Amino acid sequence: DWSSDVCSSDLHTGAVYQHQAQTYLVRKLDLADEAALVDEADPGYATTARELTDIEVDRELTRYDWGEASVCFGDVRVTRQVISFVRRRADTGLPAGEESLDLPPRTLMTRAVWWTISPGQRNLLAAQGVDLAGAAHAAEHASIALLPLVASCDRWDIGGVSFEQNPGTGRLTVFVYDGHQGGAGFAERGFHTARDWLAATARAIESCPCEAGCPSCIQSPKCGNGNEPLSKTGALRLLGVLVAGSASAH
Repeated sequence: DWSSDVCSSDLHTGAVYQHQAQTYLVRKLDLADEAALVDEADPGYATTARELTDIEVDRELTRYDWGEASVCFGDVRVTRQVISFVRRRADTGLPAGEESLDLPPRTLMTRAVWWTISPGQRNLLAAQGVDLAGAAHAAEHASIALLPLVASCDRWDIGGVSFEQNPGTGRLTVFVYDGHQGGAGFAERGFHTARDWLAATARAIESCPCEAGCPSCIQSPKCGNGNEPLSKTGALRLLGVLVAGSASAH
């Protein structure tokens, strides 16, 4: 048996875990001791956790207004809860069953950059047939992948969540947050370089030769929703509306 400080999204009961080139099967997650009990094993499949993520703005510290849209930075409360995990065959990557989990939510007090578009802009995109939820989700993934271009971070240091309509802002909103308690400066760097960062995000999506989205543009290896829904064309239109407003701002 082997134990370590753990995160329930990686080391829940039943998870297949890689550590120092060895493969382990998690026999039990001990929440009280913050440890996982594992057995060295290779069951022939990998596991991916599915989780629900919510975010609340505690305090907006600063913002840019880009026409009708806005880019903000501030303190947030992120709540994540792993609800199940999917087994995927090692040879094909195809799903091979899903199992529910009963784990408590985890709360992270951190800092985030987030951007919104106006109700009018949202309605215009909807009238054009844009899948708003898929567009926001795809733009979230791509912007997380591109943040290391402007901030000294790895995509695993940051997280994100998107909303077709966020209860707090009342608008379509995409959040990118530091995955460290109290923040680590990555989201703040994204805020201060938002024009370049988000324009580069749009270019990266547009330049990818795939038709509907792939791991090189809008899919994420750490998505807790199984990379659904995603809309590549929708993300391009959404980011186009957002970045267009930055031309005459700050």
